[in-house]
Amino acid sequence: MSCGPAPTCGSQGVTTGSSLSSVPSDISTLLGIAGTIGTIAGIVGKTKIITIIGVSAPAAVWLSAVAGALITYAVVFDFYRLRCLSNPDTLAACSAGVIERLVPAFNSATDELFPFTAMHDRADVVIKCMYWQLAVTGAGFLQCNPDPLMSPILRGYYKSSKVCDAGLGSAIGGVAGVVGGIIAGAAVGALVGCATIILCIFACLIALIIAAVAVLVGALIGGQIGKAAAGDSAPTSSDGSALVQGDYVTTQGGLLTSGDDQGARVYWFVQTTTLHGVSTQSSPFSHTDPDTNLVPDACPVRIG
Repeated sequence: MSCGPAPTCGSQGVTTGSSLSSVPSDISTLLGIAGTIGTIAGIVGKTKIITIIGVSAPAAVWLSAVAGALITYAVVFDFYRLRCLSNPDTLAACSAGVIERLVPAFNSATDELFPFTAMHDRADVVIKCMYWQLAVTGAGFLQCNPDPLMSPILRGYYKSSKVCDAGLGSAIGGVAGVVGGIIAGAAVGALVGCATIILCIFACLIALIIAAVAVLVGALIGGQIGKAAAGDSAPTSSDGSALVQGDYVTTQGGLLTSGDDQGARVYWFVQTTTLHGVSTQSSPFSHTDPDTNLVPDACPVRIG
C-alpha cells in the first residue's frame, strides 16, 4: 500500500498528557517547609516542648518530622496509585508492526533502590504506515526509529504484577517508616534543640531528613519483599509465547497521551498481543518491513 508523506518525528506542538508516574517534591520544598516551621517556632515560642511516648522535643521539631514523613510517604503511595490503581481514560485501538525493543521493569539501579518507581514492561513497535495516525493524533511527541526512513514507533506497556506488588509492598513498608521516622527524627532533632532560631531551623531540617529517609528505607524493604513474592513476569503473546525483538505483532489495548513519554501516544495497557512470526531483517527496523511482510495482521478490518 502507499504510505503517503511520513509524519514529522519529535515534538508535535502538544504539551498535555496523562502522568503515569509521580514526580517527587523538590528537596528544596521539603527544606523550605522545615525552615518555615523553625522560623515560626523561633518567633512564637521556640521553647515549647512536647513529649510523645517518652520522646521530648520542641513542637517545631515534631512538626518537621511529621512533614518529612508524610510528604515522603505521599510520594511513595502516589507512584503506586498511578502505576497500578488509577484508571485513566483511554482510546480503544489496534495496531501492528515489528518489535524494535523490549524494556523490562526493574532495569536500573534506581528501580532496585526505589522499587516503587519501577515502570511496567514495555514494547516499542515499529508500526505499519496504515496505523501512523494512531501515533500522531493527540500526541505531543512522535517516537521514531533511527532507520533511514525514521519509521514511527508506538509504545505499549504491559501491566506487570512485579511492579504492582513492589508498589504495594513499598506502600506498606512506608507506613512503618512513617511511624519510626517521626520518632527518630524528633529524637535526633531534640538533641540540637531550639535555643536560637538558627539552631531551631537546623534541628527541624535534621528531623525532616531523618523522617524522610526512614520512610524510604521502609519502602525499599517492603518493595523488595513484594517484588520477590511476585516472581518473574515478561510480556507475552496471547498464546503465552515470550516476545522478542523482531517479532511481528498485532497489539490491542487503550491509547493515551503520556506526559512521561514526552507526550507520545502509548498503550496503557496492551490487552492482547497476537504473534505473527519473526522478521528476517535486522534492527533498526523500517516500517516497510511489516508493511510488506505482515499482511494481513489481526486488527479488525476498518470500514471507511
